[in-house]
Order: sequence, then C-alpha cells, then structure tokens
Amino acid sequence: MQIIWISGSTSQIKRINITGLGLFKIAAASCIAFILIGAGIHFFGFRIAVQFKPDLAREMGGVITLQEKEEIESAYRERLETLQSQLIKVADQIGKLQTLKERFTELATPVPIRSRIHDEGGKGGPHLPIQFNPKSKDSLIKDLDTSVDSGKNLLKAVEKLEQNWNRQYRWLSQLPIGAPIATITGLSSNYGPRIDPITKRIAQHPGIDFSAPPGTPILAAGNGIVIRTGNDYAYGLFIEIRHIDGFVTKYAHARKIHVQQGQPVTRGQTIAEVGSTGRTTGPHLHYEVRHNNSLINPIQALAGRYQSVGPQ
Repeated sequence: MQIIWISGSTSQIKRINITGLGLFKIAAASCIAFILIGAGIHFFGFRIAVQFKPDLAREMGGVITLQEKEEIESAYRERLETLQSQLIKVADQIGKLQTLKERFTELATPVPIRSRIHDEGGKGGPHLPIQFNPKSKDSLIKDLDTSVDSGKNLLKAVEKLEQNWNRQYRWLSQLPIGAPIATITGLSSNYGPRIDPITKRIAQHPGIDFSAPPGTPILAAGNGIVIRTGNDYAYGLFIEIRHIDGFVTKYAHARKIHVQQGQPVTRGQTIAEVGSTGRTTGPHLHYEVRHNNSLINPIQALAGRYQSVGPQ
C-alpha cells in the first residue's frame, strides 16, 4: 500500500510505502499509548478523589483514606484491649477458685495424710505471660495473634486444672472422709479414754459412737473393698472396708448387713443398718478408722466436724 503526500505550494509529491507489518506496529503503538494515558488518568483521578472525595473513591474502587484506616485499627485495638482485659480477669478468677479449692481439699483430707494434698492434685493457676499493650506500635495482626495466643494459653491452663481437679476428686472419693451414717443426731462417745458404760471403769475407746434409731442406714465412708464381715461378742455384727493409702474402716453393732466379703462399695452406699448387737447398752453405730494398721481418731478422717460429747 502506498500513501501519496503532496506538499503545499511546491506541489512536491512524496510516496510513503505502508506494509501490513507497519500497520500492525502503528496500531500496537496507538493501543499502548491509549492504555498509558488511561492508566495515568485513573491513577491521578483516584489520588484526587481520595483526597477530596473519599466517598466517591470508595464507591469507585473500594479504597479508604489513611485516616479511616487508622480509625478502623484504633477501633479494633480497643476491642482487642477489652478482650485481653477479660482474659486476664478470667485467669485471675480461676486462680482464686484454685486457692478456694485447695482450702476445701485441706478440710476434706484426713489429718494423717494431709501433707499429700499437693502431691495428688498439683498446684498452680493459669498464667498469661503475654500482656497486651494498647499503645503498642506493633501491627494490628500481631496484636490479634497475641490475644489469640493468650486465649489458647488460658484454655490449656483450664484444661490442665480440670485434669488435676478430677484426679484429686477421684483420690478423695476413695478416702474414708464421708459420713458413716445417714442421719447423725450426735456423738454419744468420743475416741480415747472414757468411762466404760458397762463396767463403769476408765477404758480406752477405739472409735466413736453415733447415736441413731434402729434401722438407720449405715454408709460406706469411702470407696473400697469389703475385707471382712462377722459377728462377735464385743462388736456384734460388723463390717471392715479397706480403702486406699492404708485406711481401713470398721462399722459395728449392726442389726443387719447388706454386703459381703470381697464386694466393692462406693462412698454413701448403704452397707448395713444400725442395731444393738454385741456389747452395747443400746442402738448406735460404733465407727473405727485404722491407718497403716494403727488406730486413729475417726474425727481426723471425717470431712465433717462433729461436736464432742465432752468429758466422759
């Protein structure tokens, strides 16, 4: 293809040859030029819109101003600060519950093995080593990660406490710390020296006596195994139960026994009924506790507090 160019006054003729490749180059250059011009207009137009018409810029391109970005980050930082503050309060509350639980455990644990409380249950509360700083210059994402990590640490601490408390509960449930009788009206005789009710002379009393009407349920003081049942002159119908940590409990003067040797029992389970069999002046429960084959005052093992009957 040729284009003939005739100049003005001189009427000079110029011939320009245009090939297909040349046309392609011209078209390509024109397209590139238009694209660059459009991009420039778009860029500078958005710069102007962001500065003077931010609402229009958001509608056109979904962009925000630096001030708006800072306001959004500030709002999220406030929420993160609130979240972290709540996490710290929860951790503090759990720590207080842990302390309260330890006090209850101490009350419930028999005196002879009270030193083992922390060995069985563990000690300690949730710890949040990462503290959130609302004035920190760290990125919002980093602050968010910090709060998430704090929450995960708290959850792990709570799960660990739950495991420790469950283990300690299982340990306590097997100790003879529960009430050995369903209805307690009072103690009729203490542990230790007393005036024997039959001979009227001073004698050692190896347990404590609970006053109760005939037929009152006698309960296992803790989880264990019945190791002996029998009937003799001194104790009448009696039961012996072996518990963990060297404890053995004995229940005497029953009128009826509901368990047999070798049977597992749980705390609070009815094992017999109050009676007046054996050497006794009337219906009551005689209760003994041995620890490592030595008699101890049952009051030291019972979780409850029972009023002494005074000098006897």
